[in-house]
Amino acid sequence: MKKILIAFDGLNYSKDSTDFAIKMAKASNSLLVGVFLYDSRYAQLLHTQQWDVPFRHYYYDMSMMEKMDDRRINESIQQFTTQCGESGIYFKVHFDKGVPLKELLHESAFADIIVIDTQAGLFNLSNDSVNTFVKDLLVESSCPIMIVPKITKEIKNVFIAYDGSESSVVAMKMFSYLFPEWSELNTTILNVNRTSSNHLPKNRDIKDLSKQHFKNMKYKILNGETSEVLIDYLKKHDEQSIVVMGSYGRNALSRMLHSSLSNKVIDHAKIPVFITH
Repeated sequence: MKKILIAFDGLNYSKDSTDFAIKMAKASNSLLVGVFLYDSRYAQLLHTQQWDVPFRHYYYDMSMMEKMDDRRINESIQQFTTQCGESGIYFKVHFDKGVPLKELLHESAFADIIVIDTQAGLFNLSNDSVNTFVKDLLVESSCPIMIVPKITKEIKNVFIAYDGSESSVVAMKMFSYLFPEWSELNTTILNVNRTSSNHLPKNRDIKDLSKQHFKNMKYKILNGETSEVLIDYLKKHDEQSIVVMGSYGRNALSRMLHSSLSNKVIDHAKIPVFITH
């Protein structure tokens, strides 16, 4: 049993992401909390950009826009409530009307995992798949994050990105602790070696540990440039799969070295990505 948060931009509800989270909750008899986030300051900025209304023109009636937004948020909450109610799971709704990142980071301290859909356009003014809001959430969250694509399928294969670092080992352990119900899935530890070597870093240690957590373990060594070969491999094996990564650290050096790989995987592989510090 666990507490699963699924975070939404209150104005952009995702039925597919909810379906995925409901299946997660049902498999472990867990609580699913729908967190609906709304930042009226951001909404005003979007609206003035959309209609080419200068932000300094305060004569524009923002109260009407806020009423429209309230109606859309209520519709989103109603959709979530209906989906969860029909599934028979235990669920709750939180409506956080404040600074979205601050609100969700607070919620993360009291949750086991956050599910979020980057395709929903959550507080994003750019076309980047992994927007600034999600990047900041990945760095500062007090719990692991599950980033899901727009369309998700039942998980049958687990790929663990392992580079010999403590971060990648911690991610593997956290994933196994949170999802013991997935311990019998086909699980592959993926390691990328830039040379032609087939050596697995800390071979004995990682095999001893992983075999205690997963029943159907395999090990795959890829050769070449990490970002290229890893993404190519995942794209070819993305059917009903999830990838586990420990790429985001809180210090600047860790972010500089590892975040770009995580972003590329999220952007190009189009499969759920489990990330933890």
